[in-house]
Amino acid sequence: MSSLSCVKVFRAVRQYHRRHWSHSIGLLILIGCFGLTAQAQMPTPTPVPTPTPDNGIVAAGKRIYKLYQKLTPSHGFRLVTTGIAPGSGASGGIGYNRTETNENWKVHFFASGEVSTHGYWALDSNVRLTKNTHDFNNTVGDLKIDMYAVIKDMRRLDFFGIGPESREQDRAVFHYREAAAGIDISKPITPILDLGGAAEGIFPRIIRISDPTVRSVERVYSEAAAPGIRSQPNFLHLAAFAELHSAGQPESRKLSYRFFYHWYRDGREHLYSFRRFDADLINKFPFGKNEFRIRGRVSFADTSPGQRVPFYLMETLGGSNIRNEDTLRGFRDYRFRDRDFMLLQLEYMRELYGPINFIGFYDTGKVASSISSFDVGRLRHTYGVGIVVVPRRGEDVLFRFYVAFGSGESSHTYIGAGDLLNRSDRLLR
Repeated sequence: MSSLSCVKVFRAVRQYHRRHWSHSIGLLILIGCFGLTAQAQMPTPTPVPTPTPDNGIVAAGKRIYKLYQKLTPSHGFRLVTTGIAPGSGASGGIGYNRTETNENWKVHFFASGEVSTHGYWALDSNVRLTKNTHDFNNTVGDLKIDMYAVIKDMRRLDFFGIGPESREQDRAVFHYREAAAGIDISKPITPILDLGGAAEGIFPRIIRISDPTVRSVERVYSEAAAPGIRSQPNFLHLAAFAELHSAGQPESRKLSYRFFYHWYRDGREHLYSFRRFDADLINKFPFGKNEFRIRGRVSFADTSPGQRVPFYLMETLGGSNIRNEDTLRGFRDYRFRDRDFMLLQLEYMRELYGPINFIGFYDTGKVASSISSFDVGRLRHTYGVGIVVVPRRGEDVLFRFYVAFGSGESSHTYIGAGDLLNRSDRLLR
């Protein structure tokens, strides 16, 4: 379009709409016409990106993340900042990684030791064997075997009683030490189905708290109210595993449905053997820099006549559980405890910069003594916002901070670090 044509268009539009349009609108049309003329007559210059200065928060986040990468190499000695358990306070330690490959297997070894500001400590070692198939057409995946030994000493874990209506003022604490050693095996069967299993020995101990000023579980609760407080036998734990998921690498999967069936056998007292079914259903809906998640979890325990589930092996809701998994984030850690539970979580995540993400969430759930008792007690609801650092989008969490509300028991704030290599993707721990 020529400049003369643009002038003619401007005059015609102004004359036709003199009574309705302002001169400003006509001027905008004229500017647009001359812009089109210039674009048609001048060569298109190569765009030069304009650097955007980082604001203080983003710049600090980038520096911290680069420092973390230097301190946590994938081979050799590294910093460990997992967080031993909720309530442990800030923790840190030393880990060691080494990977070797031969004709048939890739062998990855990891070991770590960690202590916290509240006196918790943990030792962890793991050997992972991954079968080398040497098949370039293998789109399913390889056989994986983990052999591990773990021990955690947790000085003050909260116990509020059992059931959906336990009270915050009934809080007591216990010193819990747990060791476990085992092996797990998993194998992709098809591009969307993995099967596996695990066997381990669990060696739990509740260590008596001698300080008389501490409200301890062994002083406040009886064996009837806290099964297992009198004695903690060793357990043989067997588990069967299946995962139905969308194709692709774990960090890119939009659907992951994990199912476990557990057998816990009390090898000494013959009072605490039980079975448990767990399901963890995750759906992700990414769009641009945003992601919406729906996660549903259920757990149901079953016992033979005369058997009970020990309270320290019950699942919990509130804050984070003993595996550092988020549950009802508006409540204190371990706030509700019973044989069964159900939990629904909705999350919205938006990328702010690289691995730094904003998160908004809503949680609802409850515990129960049996499937038929889920109508007893209140369904709990909490919600909140926070920041998470996720180097591999949607998977391992390096750092998380959130503030949650809605519990009716004041707000709950969490701040803590995660570690990408310390857990080695085991089935159970």
